[in-house]
Amino acid sequence: MGQSIIDNLYWRYATKKYDASKKVSNEAITIIKEALRLVPTSYGLQPIKFLIIENPEIRKELLHYSYNQFSIVEASHLIVIASLNDIPTQEIDDYIENTATTRSIPIQQLSNYADFLKRTINNLSPTEKSTWAQKQAYIALGVLLDICAQLKIDTTPMEGFDVDGYDKVLKLTEKGLSSTLVIPIGFRHDEDATQHWKKVRKTKEELFEEI
Repeated sequence: MGQSIIDNLYWRYATKKYDASKKVSNEAITIIKEALRLVPTSYGLQPIKFLIIENPEIRKELLHYSYNQFSIVEASHLIVIASLNDIPTQEIDDYIENTATTRSIPIQQLSNYADFLKRTINNLSPTEKSTWAQKQAYIALGVLLDICAQLKIDTTPMEGFDVDGYDKVLKLTEKGLSSTLVIPIGFRHDEDATQHWKKVRKTKEELFEEI
């Protein structure tokens, strides 16, 4: 099993050209959604949102803000990970209520933890709050890339896009969100020569230090 995990990670690469005729199954999308729902985040607050976009018209609009990276429209699905611009008190209250309900405990037992979270978050500047939320999006990206590799679904993680353009098309600003990462998912095209390139990575001796 361990070797299978490694083999799948060797198999994955940042796909450059997708086969538009091949679609990710609904079953696979369901697995991906649940995996992303289970993504760990700091304090468990999940200050992120996942937009799974199939609509071809919206994707054509987004292509204009993607520096003509055609995987935006060629891939089976497009996933945009958006992060909260602010962490309002209501976000923490909702999390505490969810915790109490899920674990069947009186909400009063969580009051000290709620106060701790509010003090911690409220002590951050607006920029620090936004940066912190964006970091959680990168944790989600790592999980997404790994899950898709295990499902033999291709991915292309992207930071190179016009954030303001994406936010406008997806109407994120009015929702208190900002697009952080873009990930087309689907199946590689036979014509994508980069799938045959060997991975270039540092050696274990360079990367790891055992203390």
